[in-house]
Amino acid sequence: MKLKLLFLAPQNPYPPIDGGKIGIYYPIKYLSKFFDIYFITPVKQLDENVDRAIRHFQNIEVKYLPVVKNTDDKIIDLFKNVFNEVPFKWYKYYSDDIFDLCEKLMIKEDIRYILISTPHMALYAVKLKKLNPNLKIYLREHNIEFSLVEQFVNLTKNPVYKLIGIWQFKKTKLLEQKYWELFDKIFFISDYDYEIAKSLRPDLVSKFYVLYDGFEINKICKCEEFRNTFIIPTNINAIQNQISVKWFIEKIWIPSFDYIKQNNFVLSITSGSEHEWRKILGIHNLEQFNIRFSGFIKNIDEELCKHKYVVSPTIMGSGLRLKILHSMALGKVIFATGYDVKTVKVFKDMHNIVEFNNSIEFIEKIKKIEENKPLFNILSKNAVETIQKYFDWDQYAKFIFENFTGGKS
Repeated sequence: MKLKLLFLAPQNPYPPIDGGKIGIYYPIKYLSKFFDIYFITPVKQLDENVDRAIRHFQNIEVKYLPVVKNTDDKIIDLFKNVFNEVPFKWYKYYSDDIFDLCEKLMIKEDIRYILISTPHMALYAVKLKKLNPNLKIYLREHNIEFSLVEQFVNLTKNPVYKLIGIWQFKKTKLLEQKYWELFDKIFFISDYDYEIAKSLRPDLVSKFYVLYDGFEINKICKCEEFRNTFIIPTNINAIQNQISVKWFIEKIWIPSFDYIKQNNFVLSITSGSEHEWRKILGIHNLEQFNIRFSGFIKNIDEELCKHKYVVSPTIMGSGLRLKILHSMALGKVIFATGYDVKTVKVFKDMHNIVEFNNSIEFIEKIKKIEENKPLFNILSKNAVETIQKYFDWDQYAKFIFENFTGGKS
């Protein structure tokens, strides 16, 4: 008989079409080989998409129990948060209905293990452990969340946003580290976050682990599919993505445009309409810079394979970017900033990834690769081999099972 695991996440991850959903869906899929999983998320409403997800998880023997809870940002809730010690983002994901369901399941099904996929869902596990001190609770840190808030504070020029950000940063930093004390195990998906945690709380190092997310290799792009194009796979709804894309276009793409135009390179940006991106970027003549918008993409594998290079222009954040793993698994050559390259030790510049931090580096490395086709092929081959060796979901699930349960079923 399998051990029972309660898995809590902030969103319905099916279908797994973006980084946030991928980081939830595949751990569930692979952990279900070892655990009998009860999976709970908030959903805005019970609709056809939720029904489809429930049926899908039933097929892989996972019990998905969505609960209606609107997690959209509301100004009134932000003001109410002044009187709450829990940060706003964490507060808006909390629901008494979800907690009550967790409590009932814990008692009825004799659940002894809880896995939380992000810190802003951690309050459920902390409260449940107060009811049952014998519970084993584990936290997956997709990002160290207070570092994201801090970077937003440093980047925003809006004085109101900066003030709100400082206030939320102080709350988040205090509570996130407090939660590290309360969880039995915390695992980080990047070496960078792991080192931050160790430096802040060396007294908790015995609880800290590095556990890379995996990625399924279902397809490797064929050379004949390549064109002289770059693509930024992104989510327009994430403020950090908006900031990073804006930085890339203003500081990298446009300053490099003489070379780009001369060589007929084109940049595609996914997610969001051209009108939305023009408003975010503050540029109304994007066509003259060879920038195109592909909007919502149903089949991201096919879209990535149409482009020669993938760009991850991260300038804020700390966790591993799953779009990098996705692109590597397809055999793409990826240009990424130092923020991304330093996240995991196995990323090596000009070996399995291409690092750039300014327009000069960007152009120099494009020229080097364009003039050396064997180098392009080596980067592509090494990217796939990196995924195969270090980012395997089977290894991920086995690590959790063996290290968190002693390998006992």
